[in-house]
Amino acid sequence: AVAFAGDSQVVGGYDNGDIRRWEIEDGQQKGPAMKAGNRVNSIVVSQDGRWIVSGDRGKALVWDGVTHTNVLKFPGNVWAVDISSDSVKIASVMDGKNGNGMIDIRTTSGDRLLPHLPHCFVEAVKFSPDGSRFATASRDFGFRVYSTHDGSVLFDSGCESSPDPWPVTPLAWSSDGQQLFVANPGKIICLDVSNSSCSEWSIHQTQSRVSIASNGRFIACTAGPSVSLWDCVSHNQIGNIITLEAEVNCAAVSPSGQYLACGVGRNITIHNLTDVLPPGYFYHRVSAHALVILTSLTIFTLFA
Repeated sequence: AVAFAGDSQVVGGYDNGDIRRWEIEDGQQKGPAMKAGNRVNSIVVSQDGRWIVSGDRGKALVWDGVTHTNVLKFPGNVWAVDISSDSVKIASVMDGKNGNGMIDIRTTSGDRLLPHLPHCFVEAVKFSPDGSRFATASRDFGFRVYSTHDGSVLFDSGCESSPDPWPVTPLAWSSDGQQLFVANPGKIICLDVSNSSCSEWSIHQTQSRVSIASNGRFIACTAGPSVSLWDCVSHNQIGNIITLEAEVNCAAVSPSGQYLACGVGRNITIHNLTDVLPPGYFYHRVSAHALVILTSLTIFTLFA
């Protein structure tokens, strides 16, 4: 699992249960490793940097973003986690009784905001940009949009349009929260939240697992060992396809859109997208300096 902490650091969750934070500029580890104890399925960093939330086979953990100490623990076989843009609400999806999935919504202080919500075989969750809604995706039962206020279902795709099974991140929102993007084998589905209508377009590969990440202006879509980039409004492909040496297991886009992080094997590869995309896809002026090439044999790799 991989997530950005602002535009200067990236956080990786590893199969051995370690969670490590890295400086993008020089590839050095920042602070002590966090020990989840089980393979990390999902990880997210709050926008204010105060919290890191991880999900693994036994629990969801909330970590202090500065000291890296564990401050909260929620039990469950957790497949995915997310945190709202105001850094107050945490969503986790986990196995329920008899194989039924459920959604848990809490505050960063541990208070439950909603009763557990059912969604069979749910494996992904993503808050909308304003935090008023959240989307979930199931391995066999499609995707849904819920109200964060009362947990009501605002949209249900039904059994069709189920995304690829874990471990992928199949959900992303546009910056205005009016479009939800869902990765499916060979395509991306777009839900227009205003009228509950769906459209779709084909991607660059049809045989591999699909995962998406976004800064709200463009989508990075991973399939096999390659990544394609798509405009959130026009749904047109932008830039060239990025090819890596092996299958991409997870991906994240930095808040500004400058960096793309890909988990490949035991490494995290960082790509600077300023040479790939026009300036309009970034949220603020980004530095144009080249990344230093640094290599670690088993933990972390940076490429220019």
